[in-house]
Amino acid sequence: MITDKEFLAFQDGIFKPYFEKYIEFKRGKGEKVTHSTLIRLKALNEALNRCISTLNIDRNTVELLLQEKDTESGASRALRVSDLRQFNAFLRALGIHAYKIPDKYMKKVHVAFKPYIFSAEELSKIVEASDHLKPTRRSNNYLTVYPVLVRILIGTGMRIGEVLSLRIKDVDAVNRLLVVYQSKNNVSRYVPMSNSLSVVILNYLSGLEHRHNPEQYLFVSPYTGTRYSYDAMKYMFKKIFKETGGRTPEGRLPRIHDIRHSFCTLSLNRMLASGMDLYVAVPVLASYVGHVNLIDTERYIHLTEHGYDEFVCREGALKTLIPEVDAYEG
Repeated sequence: MITDKEFLAFQDGIFKPYFEKYIEFKRGKGEKVTHSTLIRLKALNEALNRCISTLNIDRNTVELLLQEKDTESGASRALRVSDLRQFNAFLRALGIHAYKIPDKYMKKVHVAFKPYIFSAEELSKIVEASDHLKPTRRSNNYLTVYPVLVRILIGTGMRIGEVLSLRIKDVDAVNRLLVVYQSKNNVSRYVPMSNSLSVVILNYLSGLEHRHNPEQYLFVSPYTGTRYSYDAMKYMFKKIFKETGGRTPEGRLPRIHDIRHSFCTLSLNRMLASGMDLYVAVPVLASYVGHVNLIDTERYIHLTEHGYDEFVCREGALKTLIPEVDAYEG
C-alpha cells in the first residue's frame, strides 16, 4: 500500500487517486516502485493537472505531454513515454478514456555499453582459474568460497547480489533448489540446480563451522563476520579473469554480471537446439532468471513460492536450461 508520505507528495487533482491505485497495482504485480519512479509519476500527475481538468486523456493531450525537450536525453524521454503509456493502459482497464500511445513514440534508446558473452571455453577457464587461486598470509577462506561462488553464477545465472545474500536455509538439498527471497522487483523464486552443482554446494556446506545455523549467510567473510561484499567479489572476479589470459575485443575486463548475460544466451541456445519453440523457451528462461516487468508479466511464468507445483510440471522442459557445472571443469 502506498504510504501517506509518498502520496502527500502528489499534487491534488482528479488523477491523484488513480495514481494511488496505479502504484498499488504495480506493487501488487511484484514490481518495485523506486523513489525515482515516484518522482516521475509525481511530475506526470502535475503535467496532467496543467493540461486537462477531466478524466479524458485524448490524442492532443498525449502529443502535448510527449513533446520532445531539447535538454532531455533519449533515456529520460523513453522513461517519460513509458510512464504515460503504462498509466494510460491502466486507466483504460478501469474503463476510462485514455489515448493508446502508438509505437512511433517508443523510439529505441541507444545504449553504448554491451555485455560480454563468454564462450563455453572461457567459462571453463574461469572455473579452472578459481580452483587454483593462491593462498595469502591473511586468510585462506576465499580458496574454498570463490570456486563455489563462480560455479553458482555460471550454473544458475543468478545475480551476484542474490548469490551473496544466500543463507544456509536457502539451500534445499532434497529438491536441489536454491531459494531466492524478495530479490530485484521484490520477487521470490526457486532456482533449480544441476546434479554437479548441488554436489559442489553440499560438499562446501559440510565443511562450514556454521552449517547448523540456518540464518547464517552461505558465504561469510572472515574479516567482517558477515556476507562477502560485492566489491570483494568484483575484485576477485577481475583477478580470476586475468588469470585465464582472456581478452575482450574492446580490451576491457568483463563484469560479473556478464556471466548472467552469458547464461541466458547459452541456455536459450540449448533450449532452441533441443527443439523447444522460441515462444515457450523465452518465458521459461525469464521465469528462471527472475525477469519481470509490467508489460511482460502476463506472458511470463514466475517461479515464486506460490508457483512451485507449476514449476515441477515444467521440470522436463527445464532440463535443457540448467547446465551441469562439471561441463566447465577440465
